[in-house]
Amino acid sequence: MFEYLLLEVRAAWRYRWHALIVAWCVMIVGAALVFSLPNKYEANALVYADTEALTNPLLKGVAVQPDVRQRLQIITHTLLSRPNLETVADKTGLSARATTPADKDELLVKLGTGVQIKDAGTNNIYTLSYADPDRKMAQNVVQAFLQILMNDTLGANTASADMAQNFLQQQVQDYSQKLNAAENSLADFQKANVGYIPNQGGSNYFSRLQAAETQLQTLQDQYDTAVAGRATTQQQMHAMASGPTSSGIDPRTQEIDKQIESYQQQLNKLLLSYTDQYPDVISLKRMIAQLQNRREALKKNAAGVSAMGVISDNPVYQEMQKSLYTTQVQIQTLATQIALQKKRIADLKGQAGRITGVQATLQHLTRDYDTTKNQYDQLLERLNTARLSQDATQSGNNLKFRVVNPPDASLVPVSPRRGLLLLMVFALAAAIGGGFAYFLHKIRPVFLSLSGLRESSDYPVLGAVSLVVSRARHASRRREMIGFLAGAGLLTVVLVLGLTFNGSLTRLVQHFFVMGPV
Repeated sequence: MFEYLLLEVRAAWRYRWHALIVAWCVMIVGAALVFSLPNKYEANALVYADTEALTNPLLKGVAVQPDVRQRLQIITHTLLSRPNLETVADKTGLSARATTPADKDELLVKLGTGVQIKDAGTNNIYTLSYADPDRKMAQNVVQAFLQILMNDTLGANTASADMAQNFLQQQVQDYSQKLNAAENSLADFQKANVGYIPNQGGSNYFSRLQAAETQLQTLQDQYDTAVAGRATTQQQMHAMASGPTSSGIDPRTQEIDKQIESYQQQLNKLLLSYTDQYPDVISLKRMIAQLQNRREALKKNAAGVSAMGVISDNPVYQEMQKSLYTTQVQIQTLATQIALQKKRIADLKGQAGRITGVQATLQHLTRDYDTTKNQYDQLLERLNTARLSQDATQSGNNLKFRVVNPPDASLVPVSPRRGLLLLMVFALAAAIGGGFAYFLHKIRPVFLSLSGLRESSDYPVLGAVSLVVSRARHASRRREMIGFLAGAGLLTVVLVLGLTFNGSLTRLVQHFFVMGPV
């Protein structure tokens, strides 16, 4: 394989001058193109994104803390939106380079791809850069985008807070109306069902019924106790009346008069506050009537003196009479209260259906009212939090962009990298020249060895005749080789000169293409 490659190189070497001419042509054209490329100057600005404002730790748990890093990503992505690109192009005069709508669209696309926002390698520091053939234009473009970045930050903070507050205010108004409607419905229902509300009196229907039955049982026990006490007192008085007696004046009439007078005073006091139908009034009138009847009976039997008349002078007997009368009044009062309590229990049982229905409806209305009120209170609390957050954002501004280095364009162009391009053109010229020589060898091949001749034909090869080169031929070949090496060396010299005088040659070539030959 190595011998084959050497033979191919020797065969292509025959066309070395052709290769050198092609290499020179490629080098000249390539160098002209490289030096005609316009320079691009890059403007840069360093921006610090302050995401940890002083108010953030102070307002933690009191105001809403937005995700400033996510907002930073959104702002940097929306910075290159088409409206912003159009604004920058018009503001900097870049749009004057476009004469048609299609040219303007292409210009905006190039502007969007040309602006770079990169992380500068330090926490929260970013580089905003743009390259343009006009150094001043590159600087103006970076300055315009930097201004938009600063304005969008303030606008985003204020706009998001305003949107949240408007939404919460609308919701608070809606729930305020719902809360008023629920309160009115609950009040109207309670007004329409006075006396049937389960919680009136501190208990529901079943508790009220149980309390009424318990009170009835208590009254019944008190009534039975009073009746038993009256019977005991009557037995004791009968025992005292049936015992030994002594002569004397019967004071029973006087005692009855005193009791009548006492009961009459009590009756007069009750009539000042109650009607004649009040149970105590009825009981006192009944007792007064009984005492009056008894007094009349005593007067009719005044001629006969009995043991009762004698015993009535006993103070113990008199106290027992008073106790008996009091017990009798208590019995009558308890009987009336028991009747009223039974009627109340009957009314409660008769109203069971309505009371339970009112209870269920009241629970439903109360549940709706409580739910609406809780939602209203939560929305009102969030609205106050949103207002506090907006005030904190406007005063502290939890996302700020601070310009570390203002936009500045370098005096040395950043592109194109003409040195590297010239090296690539030189390598391409050498490759194309060598390829052209090899192509000529392939279309006009020759035999350089006996083995190649034998392999290419079936005819037998007897031998080879050598060429005897004269001195003149040697001198001619030497001059030819020197000329070829000089041509190839001059091509290398051109490369070195292009690398050395990069700026001067660029201005010369660009002036030639713009102004033409002078």
